[in-house]
Amino acid sequence: MGKSLIPEGKWSRLTLLWSFSQFIVMTVIECIIIYMNFGIKGHYDEYEKYIENKDYEKYKGYYTALIVYQALFIVAMVYQLYLAVDTLLKFSTIDLIALSIFNTLCLGYSVTQYIQANKIIRELDGIINTVQMNGIKLNIVNKNYNIKNVEYIEYANISLMILFVLGWWYITFNLYKVFGWNVFKQIGADVRLKQRLKLFNVLITLLKLTSFFIVLFVSQYFAVNHNEYFAVYRNEKNVSELIHDIVISAIIIIGSGFGILAVAKVSRVYLGIYIFTLCALLGFMASTLIDIFKDSKKYANFETSLTVTIGSTVILSIVTYAVSLINFKNFGLGIPKSISKNTLQTGQAETNQQKRLSID
Repeated sequence: MGKSLIPEGKWSRLTLLWSFSQFIVMTVIECIIIYMNFGIKGHYDEYEKYIENKDYEKYKGYYTALIVYQALFIVAMVYQLYLAVDTLLKFSTIDLIALSIFNTLCLGYSVTQYIQANKIIRELDGIINTVQMNGIKLNIVNKNYNIKNVEYIEYANISLMILFVLGWWYITFNLYKVFGWNVFKQIGADVRLKQRLKLFNVLITLLKLTSFFIVLFVSQYFAVNHNEYFAVYRNEKNVSELIHDIVISAIIIIGSGFGILAVAKVSRVYLGIYIFTLCALLGFMASTLIDIFKDSKKYANFETSLTVTIGSTVILSIVTYAVSLINFKNFGLGIPKSISKNTLQTGQAETNQQKRLSID
């Protein structure tokens, strides 16, 4: 069993090694950044004893939200490893391209992390400087406070992500020629069935990406929009908004689970529920996007990252919605529920000889 999990062929092994290396390297770097940011947060916690300023408390809450963002980046690295292993097990070029796109989006996420951290630190330091200019001297020394060191690590984080992303596209180009579309060979000359299976596999890949970005969006939304509830501003309005957002988010996440059930059971009913969930998700994100532009102060330090996340999720959701509608129709026409293990093994043997199979 252990041997079956080890990919055959140079490019398949390189893919697994590249993905695992990215997971280890980027996780270690991100953990260092999080550790150092806890030290910086401790520095600002010391100042809080002497500064009576609601904006200061708010921005310090944003710094906590930033650490949540950085933890989500580690989750993304775990997810890319899962996608890589799943791609190699299925010999899927669809998943392979999606994996490279996912890692490219992770690069963008790491850049927005750096931009957000700088904005928040500038705001906090600005408030401290204003207080000191008013005649209050604050000499607090915190040995864990070193923003320059964090910046250097952030630069390394972004640079390495650029390297990994370039590597992913290079691997994709070469592994694409090796994999071809051998997963469709088993259905022979039936062109219509081949087309349905192709769209079915596209839906599965989109579900993997969309599900992750839904969780990413919801996590970011709560970290930013409700960090003040957990900090200082606890009133009836905030509690009601929190409950409202929890209910909406729960519906969206549970509804997304029906998408997974739909492809597992090839069920029109579950897929229909998932399609309606996507509509609710798009409405919720549109509302959030309008709120961002109407109340830019509320989202000031996270406007860029939330907008990027919403934009990515909206694009994925619209594409997934369209593909889901097509599959909703196809589910009544017959879709193979599984791919034959023997066929995959045969396909892998052929890929090791660098043979490309046609889509048509």
